[in-house]
Amino acid sequence: MGDRAELALQLTGGLRAAFQALQRAGDKACRAYGLSHRAHAALQAVDQGGPDGARPSEIAGQLGVSRAAATTFIQRLESKGLVETTPDPDDDRGVRVVLTRHGLDVLLRCGQLERRLAARTIEGLPASALQRAVHLLEEFRQRLEVRTIEIVR
Repeated sequence: MGDRAELALQLTGGLRAAFQALQRAGDKACRAYGLSHRAHAALQAVDQGGPDGARPSEIAGQLGVSRAAATTFIQRLESKGLVETTPDPDDDRGVRVVLTRHGLDVLLRCGQLERRLAARTIEGLPASALQRAVHLLEEFRQRLEVRTIEIVR
């Protein structure tokens, strides 16, 4: 295997490991407020709907799950008092999901804890190194989006 191929494997392995560590830290922050990572993502999807709330189909799209799975998440969040459903003024058969005050408070506190964890993680790293890393990751993401992978059998 060539040097560049080995470097590519090391880069993707490092990214995967970093992403998993980031998810574990995020999960820890969410658990501090009684949320799973998925429940936190669902609250964020509801918040993206703005003051009018989000449709269950929009939440499903954000989470990458079926509408039925999103409805289950919504029901669980509703039972915890984090969201409420209201009739959709644009669709007689539909509903909108909005954050309750408690849901907004939990979402904000969880986000603050995530930001503090992230800030502690980069303590001591030079800003120039962080800027280079951000630039490199953005370039890597862009390249992944435009390149197609040819599968050889």
